[in-house]
Amino acid sequence: MSISDRLGAIRQLLSSGRSGEEDERLLQLYWNRAELKKELSRLQDERRRLLEQMRLLEGAAARSREQLEALEEHLGDPDAAANALVYFQLRALWRACAARLGRFAQQLQQQQQEREHRRQLIEFDQLRRRRLAEFDQRIADARSVADRLKARLEASQARLATMRGFWNYLRRRRLAEVLEAERAEWDAAATEVTDLSDDRADVEHMKPAPFVGVSIDGRRIVNTAVIAYAQQLTAALSAGGLAMLAKEATMKRVFDVRYGGREECARLMAALREAHALVQNTGDDLRGLKERTDALRAAAIYRDDTDTIPLTDSIGALPAPAAPVSGLETVNRAGVNVLVDDYWDVYQSLMP
Repeated sequence: MSISDRLGAIRQLLSSGRSGEEDERLLQLYWNRAELKKELSRLQDERRRLLEQMRLLEGAAARSREQLEALEEHLGDPDAAANALVYFQLRALWRACAARLGRFAQQLQQQQQEREHRRQLIEFDQLRRRRLAEFDQRIADARSVADRLKARLEASQARLATMRGFWNYLRRRRLAEVLEAERAEWDAAATEVTDLSDDRADVEHMKPAPFVGVSIDGRRIVNTAVIAYAQQLTAALSAGGLAMLAKEATMKRVFDVRYGGREECARLMAALREAHALVQNTGDDLRGLKERTDALRAAAIYRDDTDTIPLTDSIGALPAPAAPVSGLETVNRAGVNVLVDDYWDVYQSLMP
């Protein structure tokens, strides 16, 4: 039975022996009951959702406790602890390089945007100046014509004023017709001067179009420089395979790495301290970047005219370390391609 049928039945029951006020009160109670049922259903759904969310959180907390206990047990072994220190320092090196690359990319993007916006404003100003100069010339020419026509009109008016007497009637009539044509011609010339002046004022008050963003060529310039910088960081950290070890640390768990005994780990940590100092030095790490960027820009090939990231094969590969470090299992003997392997999270720093 539908709600309308139920209401009809209720009204029939209420119509026998009850006042209208009591009927309305009972109807209100019925509607309140329906609303309460809807609210109860909503609260039950919310309770189920919260219980499911709590179950997921409890599972995540349990997994975190298990991982923490496993890590504590792993670090209880002195040799494993030394390897873990190297592992976490390698991950820190990766994050430092990724952050350095990101800041470099951000600076380049801002500089390129400012450069292109400034060039757009300069080009707009130059175009406006040219158009204003053209209008000035046209206005000057039109005003010269108008002045010449006005002088001719005034001369004809003066000649007409000297023609007195009935014997000049026909001459005055012909001259009046000439005057009317000259006045119409002068009016048209004066109107052209006014129209040109209005058009010039519109050009003078023109606003530049809003800047739509860095162009495709500009984004390619930024991206090739960012890729070149990623290559330079990789080359600078290739001694001892630190760059590849840092890459490996982002893909493996701490329980699965092995860099050697405590002496080998100590040597690696000493090399990592030097690597961190190199990354933090914002001056020396840019030496030779222009040459690398120019070479990359000359070799870069794109999929089409709208693509801003070069094809991975066109950027070349860096040579792999001559002496792989113990535990370096992911060395690519053919070399390192920073785009293929996404070194220093380079794709996050590139402009689409």
